[in-house]
Amino acid sequence: MHPTYALKKALAQLTGVCLAGSHPPMGRGIMRLTRCLLAASWLFLLSTSCSGDPFDGPFSPGDSRILFTSGRDGNLNIFMMEEDGSAPIRLTRHPAVDQSAHWYPDGYGWKIAFMSDRDGDYEVFDMITGGRRRLLQLTNNAARDGFPRWSPDCSQMLFTSDRDGNLELYVMRADGTDPTRLTWNPETDIGAAWSPDGSRIAFASERAGNREIYVMRADGTDLTRLTNNLVWEGRSVAWSPDGSRIAFDADRNGNYDIYVINADGTNETQLTHDLAEDRYSVWSPDGQRIGFTSDRDGDDEIYMMDADGTALVRLTYSVGLDVLDSWRP
Repeated sequence: MHPTYALKKALAQLTGVCLAGSHPPMGRGIMRLTRCLLAASWLFLLSTSCSGDPFDGPFSPGDSRILFTSGRDGNLNIFMMEEDGSAPIRLTRHPAVDQSAHWYPDGYGWKIAFMSDRDGDYEVFDMITGGRRRLLQLTNNAARDGFPRWSPDCSQMLFTSDRDGNLELYVMRADGTDPTRLTWNPETDIGAAWSPDGSRIAFASERAGNREIYVMRADGTDLTRLTNNLVWEGRSVAWSPDGSRIAFDADRNGNYDIYVINADGTNETQLTHDLAEDRYSVWSPDGQRIGFTSDRDGDDEIYMMDADGTALVRLTYSVGLDVLDSWRP
């Protein structure tokens, strides 16, 4: 249970005890009520300033919502919707491009990282939406910084940058300080994702002459290649919630399809079989479903299927492109 949620539950219970025990409110009853409400006030202060709580919005533990990038209103902005595709809400409103949003992984608040070119080139931003709005720019340089991903313990952010000449993987503290380069090669490294325990990072790299899927330790060491094909693998990768499998897209049959592979590189399985472009896969928090983006109906829309590739459902219907970004943990 999230600490703030637990505090508020305790606050509600204590307030009920206070009121129930204060009748009739005279003599010792008044003294008891005073002491009880004083304790409740301390719980209230704790519940509204608990460290690590990004925003106490209208979510409750167990809510499951999806972040996506959409051009339905003319330019690319960040949206949120229910996991069945209903109730889309626009979260950013800016004439620049906002995309690639990622939930803060505590599973409770409205804290979201995304990339935007609103200052002239792509940078990483951190926003809190809802009742206490706030926007922070975490990177600030002339290069392209983007595709942010919070670490599972919320202490770091993984991102892609060409600040040193080509696209490589970096991590920085959650407040944007202490950026550290993780990959060092003259080719492109992109599409990275943390393992659920934060110990490893999966990503796509062109270091072998074509794009393949790799896994390394979170500090950039112990590199392991998972796929070995003469085609392009992976615009993005996604770990299953239990850490056992990795979903990715690959162009092996003349178009991109969704695949899954065990985290050790075994048991690769193709999940989609369509002539369209299927890519940008995201696991549901329970690991039972996989969402992805496809242009199979004419333009980029968001679809959902079971983790074995069955039970396909279309979630979005808009005239602009819709690209799946992140599923709330």
